[in-house]
Amino acid sequence: MDLFGHEERTRAFQKLIRENKLGQAYLFYGDRGVGKGTFARLLAYALENGKFEVATEPLLDASFVLKGEEKNSIGIEKILEVRKFLWQKPLKSPRRLAVIDNAEELTPEAQGALLKIVEEPPEHALLIFVAHDPQVLIPPLLSRFAKVYFPRLSKNEVAKILKEKYGESEKKARDIAAASFGRIGYALELLKLDPKGEDDLEDFLERSILKLWRENLEKNASLLSWLLDRETLVKRYNLNMNLQRKAAEEMLKN
Repeated sequence: MDLFGHEERTRAFQKLIRENKLGQAYLFYGDRGVGKGTFARLLAYALENGKFEVATEPLLDASFVLKGEEKNSIGIEKILEVRKFLWQKPLKSPRRLAVIDNAEELTPEAQGALLKIVEEPPEHALLIFVAHDPQVLIPPLLSRFAKVYFPRLSKNEVAKILKEKYGESEKKARDIAAASFGRIGYALELLKLDPKGEDDLEDFLERSILKLWRENLEKNASLLSWLLDRETLVKRYNLNMNLQRKAAEEMLKN
């Protein structure tokens, strides 16, 4: 589990841990593949073992709520489990940590339940949300979080990582860096991607936008506007990805 490009955030949270000044609720946000989820996991290891690196021992005081098992949503049942977990005393770490990954999949009822937890958490609790866009959360809940933005890396930074850490050639590293749009996680996926494999919807939209922009910005303005709006909707709302991709593919054919 490697983390790249977030040294400043790592130092900041290490300092907060040392000085016992961590808050109780954070929102890590930024595009997919920039490292925010990885950072949350390494923070859990840092709390228990003192270092931002994976340890051989399993985590005792961290719980990770991932994608919803049904209908791509995280419901109130999961949040009740989080509440029970957070109210238990930590065994090894100074904090009991719950990470809500893919926070855009939280149902309104689940967000309401989380608001009650964030308003009156136990002293030893730490709650971290991981999301693409802060606006996926209801305003009362969003206002309770300290927000930490995780930006994309530059193409040069991504290419340098691919060359120095993964031994890729200059050309391949630069090609992958350009295709990754500064998302190191996606760049690493591209290293393993089968030539016939498909991008997910967000990646498909970004590639299409870049291609149209390079071809003829003025001529493709209307289609670009539609694709950009679609990309925003995909990031912000829990939509049917297959239907959205088919709609985008039809638009690009016309």
